[in-house]
Amino acid sequence: MECEISTFFPRGAFIFLALVFALHSAAQAATWISFQSQPDIHMPLLDVSIKNEQDMSPGFIFWAPYRTEIPGPYIYDINGELVWSGADGSNTDLFHGLHVASYANTDHLCYFKGTQIGGYARGSNLFLNGSYNLTTTVQSGNNLEMSDMHELNVLDGERVLISIYQPRQYDLVPYGVPAGGGWVMDGVFQEINIASGDVLFQWSSLDHVPLSETYVPIRQNPIVGDGTSNTTAWDYFHINSVDKSDQGDYLISARHTSAIYKISGRDGSLIWKLGGKQSSFTLVNYNFSSQHDARFREGNDTHTILSLFDNGSDDYRNTSSTSAGMIVSLDHRTNTSNILKRFEAPGEGMRSASQGNMQILPNGNAFIGWGSNPYVSEHAPDGTVLYFAGLKDKNAMNYRAFKGNWKSTPSRPPSLFAQASSSNGPIVMWASWNGATDFGSWKFYGKKSESDSLQLLGSIPRQGFQTTFTSPQFYSHAFAEAVSVDGSSLGNSTVVNVVMA
Repeated sequence: MECEISTFFPRGAFIFLALVFALHSAAQAATWISFQSQPDIHMPLLDVSIKNEQDMSPGFIFWAPYRTEIPGPYIYDINGELVWSGADGSNTDLFHGLHVASYANTDHLCYFKGTQIGGYARGSNLFLNGSYNLTTTVQSGNNLEMSDMHELNVLDGERVLISIYQPRQYDLVPYGVPAGGGWVMDGVFQEINIASGDVLFQWSSLDHVPLSETYVPIRQNPIVGDGTSNTTAWDYFHINSVDKSDQGDYLISARHTSAIYKISGRDGSLIWKLGGKQSSFTLVNYNFSSQHDARFREGNDTHTILSLFDNGSDDYRNTSSTSAGMIVSLDHRTNTSNILKRFEAPGEGMRSASQGNMQILPNGNAFIGWGSNPYVSEHAPDGTVLYFAGLKDKNAMNYRAFKGNWKSTPSRPPSLFAQASSSNGPIVMWASWNGATDFGSWKFYGKKSESDSLQLLGSIPRQGFQTTFTSPQFYSHAFAEAVSVDGSSLGNSTVVNVVMA
């Protein structure tokens, strides 16, 4: 049972406990918090403002915020409690697109890790198993630049779609760049066999989409580029999602042409284009621009249903006052397109000038990551907002956010820290197990000397990421055990010395 604080504690114990609570309160006022049991973890704090749990899809929230104290991949529960931090302490590497996917017949955590370079990145795609051990790494092939952050789409547990930002020399004399000195960023994607690394399909925007389709003029800003070198190549296309249909064709989104393209899986030719300049379809009752995350949903010979995240703005060109998740229908008989559903942030909505995604959950709900605004939301099929949460650090951003199920027993053991103000007062223990999902309570033990046997001091339910336990009696050593709902032991900390404050 949980030990209560006794009224017979000496005054020094109360001073110590008051200090603990004061430090905790100060941390809560900040944008992140660390933990006594694992001080290397700096968890970005999450505010939950709407939570209609009854109608929500079950699962954890997966995202990888950056421009925070320590960027990294993080898993949260719907209450804003940390489940797992995969941050490695680096302030230079960034992490994007954390989600669960099946590989080798088991669920894995997949995400991009690399270095941001303006509007794109260079890095690798990591696959972690249910113990958070690295299983494999996927990299681009055919001697191209390293993988980009914008896509990591696992297909059938065996293949993966990735994006690559490939600078190429190009004639830009019509755009004021001297002959022989022009560079354009080619939007490339590859389909890769995960196990072998073989490239199964490769597509290049410069082979199929002319520069004239862009809405983003050369030299618009440093991120777009001036086209005079391989490091400042003009990013006219900006590929940001790749999907594949059951029939073997591809769907890509390009932010800088404000268009979505269907591409033949046989020869890479363009089958149709939605939006942008010279769209194959007339958009009847909606528009979109600077969009992200275009996905096949369903289709037949006459209709195709897609989802996308409409940014509606890139801070230069605005087509909407608010961003939104969309489900749209394409009628191939009339070459028209209609919006079927629109999902907006609560209140007056929100406009995200970059990033963002929309995931359709198994129960039909929509889960949205709001990109350059550090928020997530879940919506009922009719658009009702069921969940809304955001990071306290409003300077943070998050490329994509996901919701889903995840089970893990980490290979690393639980962590424990124990402290006391005096050798005749209480001890406070803090226990956590980074990433563990399937335990329900902690057992705490103590002993008064190195040679003594451990004594069970109490058992209490898990209190979110970190659980705090107070023993009124002093012990020189402490130990914690994570226990499953059925009472079985899942993991043990090491025996630690109680630190004197």
